[in-house]
Amino acid sequence: MTARPYIRISRQDEAAILENQRREVKDYTARLGIHDAPLYEDVASGADTDRPGWNQLMKDLHQGDVVIFTSLSRMTRGGIGAAWEILRQLEAAGAGWHFTSTPLLNFDADTPKLVRDVILAVLAAVDEDYRRNIAERTRAFYKRRTALVGPNATVKDWRKARGPDKRPRKKRNRPVPRIQGGT
Repeated sequence: MTARPYIRISRQDEAAILENQRREVKDYTARLGIHDAPLYEDVASGADTDRPGWNQLMKDLHQGDVVIFTSLSRMTRGGIGAAWEILRQLEAAGAGWHFTSTPLLNFDADTPKLVRDVILAVLAAVDEDYRRNIAERTRAFYKRRTALVGPNATVKDWRKARGPDKRPRKKRNRPVPRIQGGT
């Protein structure tokens, strides 16, 4: 068996997340007794199906290999259909899969197939909804910002134009200092 860990982030500014994934799959493969596993990684949206690291992994994949993901969201953010399609591709190649964060979805887990498929469908739907909500909030933010300060404004311009932050501040309960001394 050859382990083929795959890690992914969406943007370059998520380098710390990529490093955490790198460490997680390295620890996972070490627990399996596998050292020096080839690592495949991408900086690309999980909804994108054309990812260089993923494409290379699929070219290198052989029967009996196991692809290791840290989580379903690192495999894809494309929803239920995309998740099943990826797992079908792995099965067609004679390979298996492991998820470090949800081992009951592993191809060789004792989880009954029906249960695994239902859990996979629910998690994929939640991931897809999460991605859609982020996209909607991001578009709404940029629309508000553009309306307020124009399309080429900086974050500093945006903060200045929207005025002071009026969110209620949480009061801190600080201990009252005691005066020492006395009689």
